[in-house]
Amino acid sequence: MSKKAKTTPKEELPSGTLLKDIKDTVWEVKNIIGSGGFGYVYCGIKHGSRSKIEYAIKTENMESGPLFVERMFYIKNVKEQDVKIWKTEKKLKELPLPKFYGFGSTVYNNNQYRFIVIEKFDKDLEEFLKTVSNSLLLGAVINIVRQIIDALEFIHSRGYVHWDIKSQNIFIGKYPRQNHVFLGDFGMVTKYKTENLLPDKKCANNGTLNYIALDGHVGMYTRRGDLESLMYNGLEWLKLKLPWTGQALSKTIKSKNQMKETILAAGPEEKIHDFVKVPHCYFKTMKIIYNLNPAEKPDYALLKNLLKQYKLEKL
Repeated sequence: MSKKAKTTPKEELPSGTLLKDIKDTVWEVKNIIGSGGFGYVYCGIKHGSRSKIEYAIKTENMESGPLFVERMFYIKNVKEQDVKIWKTEKKLKELPLPKFYGFGSTVYNNNQYRFIVIEKFDKDLEEFLKTVSNSLLLGAVINIVRQIIDALEFIHSRGYVHWDIKSQNIFIGKYPRQNHVFLGDFGMVTKYKTENLLPDKKCANNGTLNYIALDGHVGMYTRRGDLESLMYNGLEWLKLKLPWTGQALSKTIKSKNQMKETILAAGPEEKIHDFVKVPHCYFKTMKIIYNLNPAEKPDYALLKNLLKQYKLEKL
């Protein structure tokens, strides 16, 4: 159910290909490290530099779109000075978004491609969670969810929703930032409305079916929707199966509504069926998110503080 690009690149760029960005910085393509509906991701280096720092170079055909959306989001919203001010105001050591280094276009074999250069990570969240022991899993997941709330607060403050939260789009920092995660892939970021917010069938069901928020199923881009999607992911990261996994669209929507009704009706200390090992504070957080009005600004600090209470609970 993910929104996809019209086409993927017609062919791979050979190792050694040089790409000049709009600031005349030259980047050298090495090997492919990933691919998606938009195109390919390459490991790259700054050409002519003695530095061993590696970068991620994302490419797509000019007639495609997600990478253009991602590029514009970075250019408009992730300016170095703005990030510095935000981190100071929010008392953050890191803003959980990848660093952006440049963009441009190139022609190879008569085909035109756009590219962006961003921070490269060695592993995504999906890979990382496989290495976490069961005894440490809950603490790790709560920490990750709280950091992604920080990322979403920044994205939302710029007037956008991310709308594609999943483990493949979250990355683990390299030393000395190995305790930090970073939310990437902004190919589906969308402006949200705070007035005249109505369902739009043309925008419905964009994203990965398992994690689409209820607002997403009716075509409303909302801040609460991003947070709801994050909380679905968190349950999976705890190695739990979402009740609608593998179901068709209609059954998935019905099951998500049933979960919402169950959580809203549950008492303060009542366990949710099938999720008995999940702390109460997790579902209290979901209840707050469910109770938000569609255009309401979430209290991100409240959500983070509530999740932190898992340490006080006995499971």
